[in-house]
Amino acid sequence: MPPSPALAPPPAGRPSRWVAAALLLVGCAPAYVLRSAVGQAGLLASRTPVAEVRQDPALTPDQARALDLVADVKAWGAARGFSATDNYETVAWGWDRQIHVVLACDPLAFEARTTWFPIVGEVAYLGFFDPAPALRRARRWEAQGWEVNRRTAGAFSSLGFFRDPILPDMLGWSTLDLADTVLHELAHATVWVPGSVGFNESFASFVGETGAFQYLEDRHGADSELLRAARAEAADGARWRGVLQGLHADLDALFRDPARSDAEKAREKARLYASLPARVEAAGFAEPARYRAAAARGLNNAALYEFATYNDPRTPVFQALFEREGRDLLAFMRAVQDLTRGQRRDPFGALQAAVAGPGAVQDP
Repeated sequence: MPPSPALAPPPAGRPSRWVAAALLLVGCAPAYVLRSAVGQAGLLASRTPVAEVRQDPALTPDQARALDLVADVKAWGAARGFSATDNYETVAWGWDRQIHVVLACDPLAFEARTTWFPIVGEVAYLGFFDPAPALRRARRWEAQGWEVNRRTAGAFSSLGFFRDPILPDMLGWSTLDLADTVLHELAHATVWVPGSVGFNESFASFVGETGAFQYLEDRHGADSELLRAARAEAADGARWRGVLQGLHADLDALFRDPARSDAEKAREKARLYASLPARVEAAGFAEPARYRAAAARGLNNAALYEFATYNDPRTPVFQALFEREGRDLLAFMRAVQDLTRGQRRDPFGALQAAVAGPGAVQDP
């Protein structure tokens, strides 16, 4: 999977892979809508059935194996109770462009600039099918005083409005990343809590990664080299998430401190971001080079806001509930669906209460 320019190593989370693009069809800015509609139409027009792509002599053996993997992961998920979808039955075979995502955040608060769209509501980013308008939008927001994160997305979702294709770049991803991404998408189709983007993304991230490991074990064996390598990569990914969650928590506490002036917050913010390389060194990565490089490139509030959306610190409740359900993914997903019904304001709280049990005192 191609890394996000800001969050860098792929294990950091979903943002570097995804852009949900149904919002590109509707909105308030006519020029943006027109450009987006044309770009999305071009992407969807390039969809070619997998069976036809397999007959193309330009398809490499590695790409053919990736198509086999996508189909096998979908079949594996369906056999375990994931909701079936028509996504990833086609390839955007003639499409050679990238999707660009721009997000802006307050320099002294983890509060994103949002845009309202019919159907999908408030959205904290804009997607573009060309780099030039993405760059112009980023510069405009920076001129207005926002901190901006501009990146590319490795995968595409139309939020169920269309049959989403496999993007050509996805055919070069690792087995773990591709299985994770497919199961992430199937998790969204299986359980969705309306109005809770952070919860939904954190839930799908947990299901995608957990399911990917179960898939690898089923297909390759508990002692396979592929599974061992995947677990080592995931362990470093968990360390990276911990580093970023710690940085986010320290910055958030700073921004919320009423005793600090804006100038004091700005100075301490710079010091905290400068501490990222030292935090990486202290984390004990098995393969530290990629994380050192990520720390050297640096972050800003916009990048860290996006990371936090997909990596909520309350996600350990998913593991606790998964263990309670006997490590059965289908039982876990059903439990999440049941427990969050009518709990769109605090779905994490509903899960935490269930795991804690009756009579337990909940954190305020």
